[in-house]
Amino acid sequence: MSVQPVPTTFAGRKQWEAEAWKLVRKVFEKHGWKIAPLGMNRSLILPEAEPLVMTAPNPPTVLMLVCVPDAIAVHEPTNQSLLVELKSTNRETFSLRARDFAALLMWQAMLTVVHLPSGVVYACPIEDLPPPKLVMLPQRDYLFSLWDEGGLAVLQHQFPEVTVLSGVTVIAGSKAPFALWELESLQRLEDYLR
Repeated sequence: MSVQPVPTTFAGRKQWEAEAWKLVRKVFEKHGWKIAPLGMNRSLILPEAEPLVMTAPNPPTVLMLVCVPDAIAVHEPTNQSLLVELKSTNRETFSLRARDFAALLMWQAMLTVVHLPSGVVYACPIEDLPPPKLVMLPQRDYLFSLWDEGGLAVLQHQFPEVTVLSGVTVIAGSKAPFALWELESLQRLEDYLR
């Protein structure tokens, strides 16, 4: 793996992620919070550590290194801080990779999901996330990575009652296991921050 420059803002990402970031920041700032991107990603792992990270026998702890929340928010008057994960969607549902769910759970992050057509920002502490609609295992010609297996184990342990669909055809994305949630199962970030 070659080390690449770390994007320090959301402007370097896809346009819809940049738009989502603006909306999330606006809501936090409206309620007196300061928020900034962390600018941390897997490219920060040094080349000599990469082989160890790829084969570590305890994937959940390694997941914390490769799946880091997107931002940090601080509310000085109440001495609160949150690690914030940013997601966006054009649908009434949103997805989250199993390995990301596991890492965010360990980070005790706040999940924010922006519904781009309406501009509404939804939120939920990851440990309070309701059960997903379903878990999907994309069709693939190779085995799941240790990260994917570890993340899937955590997701299924957290939500054992959820239906798992195997062999799902996925056009885009990493073909990693993921879960699908209904947006209506989350509250608005505005309500959470009041």
